[in-house]
Amino acid sequence: MRQQLSLMDALTDHRDQGRFIWIFNIGAESVWHNISKGVSDPQEQEVVNRIEEMNLLLCRKQDIMILRKQPDPDYLDMLENLGFELPRIEIPQGESDDPFVSISQLILQDEALLERLQMYGVQGRALYGATYLVPYAVTQWEEEIAHTCEVPYIGAPSEICKMVNDKIFSRQAAIELGFPVSSGTVCSTVEEIRRECLAIGTADAEAQIIIKEPYGASGKGLYLLQGTQKLDATLSVMSRFARKQNNPDQAWLVERWHKKQMDLNYQIYIHPDGDVEVFSLKRQVVDGTVYIGSYMPSGVTEEIRQQSRQYAMELGHYLYEKQYRGIASIDAFIDESGELIPVIEINGRFTLSTYISLLPQMFGLRIFRSRYFRHITKERLTYQTLCQKLEQHNLLYTSAHPFGVWVYTAGTLSASKTTNGYNNRIFAIVIADSTEEAQRLEEQLERVIAEL
Repeated sequence: MRQQLSLMDALTDHRDQGRFIWIFNIGAESVWHNISKGVSDPQEQEVVNRIEEMNLLLCRKQDIMILRKQPDPDYLDMLENLGFELPRIEIPQGESDDPFVSISQLILQDEALLERLQMYGVQGRALYGATYLVPYAVTQWEEEIAHTCEVPYIGAPSEICKMVNDKIFSRQAAIELGFPVSSGTVCSTVEEIRRECLAIGTADAEAQIIIKEPYGASGKGLYLLQGTQKLDATLSVMSRFARKQNNPDQAWLVERWHKKQMDLNYQIYIHPDGDVEVFSLKRQVVDGTVYIGSYMPSGVTEEIRQQSRQYAMELGHYLYEKQYRGIASIDAFIDESGELIPVIEINGRFTLSTYISLLPQMFGLRIFRSRYFRHITKERLTYQTLCQKLEQHNLLYTSAHPFGVWVYTAGTLSASKTTNGYNNRIFAIVIADSTEEAQRLEEQLERVIAEL
């Protein structure tokens, strides 16, 4: 069924049009590639699952949001007080005790929920002109939900999404388009990886080297080496992993790691008719290989901004020719010489950066700095407690106090407990009217988090 409604139009200028059924099915990579969970931490996964709440930042009042758990009422009140529209929230019944079970699997196991989703689809078409399923990513499970509920989904078929989310595809696409790329190559054996690493190390003894699995997210499947001293130990770990995955066609990407001036991310939306919309160029805050925040506006020069837009348009049309549609989030960087490397990784899905991309529409053209903290507390940390702590330091952003810090998820606070205490992922945004004010608020926020 052809998608007629533009997701971006419906989220910005035409918010009364269409109904969306949102699913935050994080972890799609393990579905596309049947990755073994190995010794993954179930307590950590429980926290990851609750990141789902940031999807509420994009919802409209006529939409449906499917969540694992009902959000904290204090968090929902905060959203409403700030002007966000709350959708109807649905919770699948009979949640599995296994945190690695996808939200989409839970939906497919709940026949009553599937019937309601079908009904919401019919109502949406009658009242709002159309109903679409909007998942974080498209796998075979979201395709099954769409088919069962007779609701088309926004995005490309799962096999196309799987192809686009391969890091090797990202590099090959950049090369085909004639974009500047990092020095490196694709390797299919451990010995090829060894030769390429040694070649990079021979050319520059001080060079850092990054070895990438073709898929993986949140910094997983990345091996960063300072020179080649620990190369043998790293290759040994990789060999064991490859045997565990039982994937004889496993390939790896080896590249020189740049001393970057700036990490960047830009978002594109590829319309069903092939139009490409570029939005939300951000500076990324990265700790090693792990994303910990974003700055909007990015602070890049007008020349870099124009280059980014041109590269994004070319990449969007390239992806359209590959049958990809919908949201794509692309990581890029400015290298030590000041050159823009426009494609490091193509995420053919939403990313955490996507969900905050439209905040300027809500709060106006201001300075935004999102920050992400992993923090363990001895006592359970609630949304209300954290907001009170920020308020005590005159940091809490409210409609009456229109600068400061806003925590934009609640479910990730004390979502699991270990022997060391409660696991927290704190997603916060600094909102200010100047770069200097934003820097001051960000430093205050770091001190508050450290004291928790």
